Amino acid sequence: MKISYNWIKKYLSINNLISIEKISNFLTDIGLPVRSIKKTLIENHVEDYILDIEITPNRSDAMSHYGIARDLYAVLTFRGYKKVHLSKPIIHYKKDILFDKEKHCFQIFIEEKKKCIRYSGLVISKIKIDISPRWLNFRLKSVGIKPINNIIDVTNFVMHELGQPIHVFDLDQIEGNKIIIKNAKNHTIFESIDNVTRKLNKKDLMIYDTIKPLSIAGMINSKNSNINIKTKNIFLGSAYFDPIIIRSIGRRHLIKTDAKFRFERGVDPDQTVYALQRTAVLIKKITNCKICSDIIDIYSHPIFPFKIKLRYKKIKEILGQSISNKKIKKILFLLEIVVIFECDKYLLVLVPNYRIDVQREIDLIEEILRIYGVNKIKISDNNIRISPLPNFFHKTKEKIQKVISKKLVYYGFQEIINHSMNNKSKFSCLFNSFLNRKEIDIMNPINKFYNSMRTNLLFGMIDCIKYNQNRRNVDTKFFEIGKIYFQKNKKFLEKTFLSISVSENEKEKSFITDVKNSSFFYLKGIIEQIFQLSGISNYSQILSTHPFLENSISIQYKEKNIVILGKIKKEYFSISKKIEIFYAEIDWEYFISIIQKKKVIYVPCSKYPTSKRDLSVLIDKTISFEKVYRIIKEKEKGIIKKIKIYDLYEGINFPKSKKSYTFSFFFESNKKTLTDVFIHEVMKEIEIFLKNKLGATIREENKLI
Repeated sequence: MKISYNWIKKYLSINNLISIEKISNFLTDIGLPVRSIKKTLIENHVEDYILDIEITPNRSDAMSHYGIARDLYAVLTFRGYKKVHLSKPIIHYKKDILFDKEKHCFQIFIEEKKKCIRYSGLVISKIKIDISPRWLNFRLKSVGIKPINNIIDVTNFVMHELGQPIHVFDLDQIEGNKIIIKNAKNHTIFESIDNVTRKLNKKDLMIYDTIKPLSIAGMINSKNSNINIKTKNIFLGSAYFDPIIIRSIGRRHLIKTDAKFRFERGVDPDQTVYALQRTAVLIKKITNCKICSDIIDIYSHPIFPFKIKLRYKKIKEILGQSISNKKIKKILFLLEIVVIFECDKYLLVLVPNYRIDVQREIDLIEEILRIYGVNKIKISDNNIRISPLPNFFHKTKEKIQKVISKKLVYYGFQEIINHSMNNKSKFSCLFNSFLNRKEIDIMNPINKFYNSMRTNLLFGMIDCIKYNQNRRNVDTKFFEIGKIYFQKNKKFLEKTFLSISVSENEKEKSFITDVKNSSFFYLKGIIEQIFQLSGISNYSQILSTHPFLENSISIQYKEKNIVILGKIKKEYFSISKKIEIFYAEIDWEYFISIIQKKKVIYVPCSKYPTSKRDLSVLIDKTISFEKVYRIIKEKEKGIIKKIKIYDLYEGINFPKSKKSYTFSFFFESNKKTLTDVFIHEVMKEIEIFLKNKLGATIREENKLI
């Protein structure tokens, strides 16, 4: 958004006391970053500066010159600039405007009162469409607006001055001297001034006369209602629409106008009449027209200022230090936030309607910090503490389950829910004997297929996968968090597990295609991402056995199994030979207990660069990555921050008993920049160590990346 420095000075009365550089710095301090400053010349060779400001969507109050000036006034006054005064253009409407003796009879009706909260309008007659005066042309050109004619230019000027869009219609094209705000009828054809024909539906909020649509919610006019060189009489409208409605309509019809840009972010509902008066006064001065109606203002459901309780204790808790009560109240006063009650512990305040982004106590604290100055908040060693694990602030089971489920959904998994009862079978007996579990029989089953409580999540997962495969949905990713039930040592027990599966067609692998058993590593990567999110590290993995999984591994934490992972044996479940299914099961209760005990200690990021090296080795098939990882970590000098498998290969050109690993090593120090010579020496030591310990063969030289 482009802002004129001279234009802002009109409202602040700062003359040349504050340089453009300081204004730029102050704007950045209060959260309105200045992207660029351009020096320019306007009328009579007067210098001006144009600031390109980046404004977040929630700060609709700052999308005007007066809005920027209002924010600058607050920060400049608070920081000691005593000669700064904020002045809004003063309008003596009844004094400045001489009404025509014959007032025009005009009516406004709002049918959709929840969508159009407020609508104000007036009629002006005997205007003359012409070019705008030089001052208005220059002012608009300075902020990138192309002048059109004196009427449209005034409405654009007011919109950029106050942030309130003003729409103007040719009065002689309005049938019945009525404005009606209502929804369109389905299949209504609307030809707009941008030469686009739009098909409306009953969700579209429109401005109508008694017969036809005039505008899509004040965002864009129809061809027939817009003013032209022959226009003699006009109707001015100023409105507050529900921002959500405007946003949906604008998106549906691909409307991109300045009015839509402001309406969808929320304008000030208390400013519609003032902006209308300001527009009428300017048009009167420029065209010597006649105002032939009173302002009609329909505001059936007024929006009242938001009431918030602001606690002094909460401010200190959030900011980490105290700010005097006097300074807090001064900041609120400068931001036009009214204190209606105060005591030793808190303030009760009313937030002006133009600050739609301030609706919570934390929003108020952010405003105080913004004006007070982030740089004034001192950070000491006492502020750095052991804090709860990010994403699990409450550390309840429900909170953790919600976070993990969302993460899996983000990765493309779908949650399933299976019956907690199943049918006894020889497979379930095999499974239960392997895990030393005894099934719990149901005394009065609803049918023969549900005669016992389930002792695992695997069989339900397989049934769900087969159900989808029978309907040609082969590539699936499922997860389930559920309970199992069994007897052990004459006790009835129930435990919760998280089961995750990935199934795919062998010929058309959908996840990673370059590596054999790619889905195994994909699923293992998902488990590792969950662990990383949960703050679980220093886990290990070992080869394991499972009656229904081949090439399975167990991931252990503190020498206790937390995850079982492997490829499902197809022969037990009548699964097509073309389908591969990989399955992982997490001991959910153990997983939760680890997180609830976990604490995270803040460690500053290293200011020195990270270097990467790759190493390819040929080793025996029986040697796992976990073993290689442990051996390397024993030898390295605390400078290897991460080790990743870059590639795994078995097959052609290699002995059947061998496999090839390519590792990526990430080197980083907290004390100094690591030189290439030093890293090269460490890599040589690792190579020698792998040769001696594992009989590894180094396949190629380290690569610098």
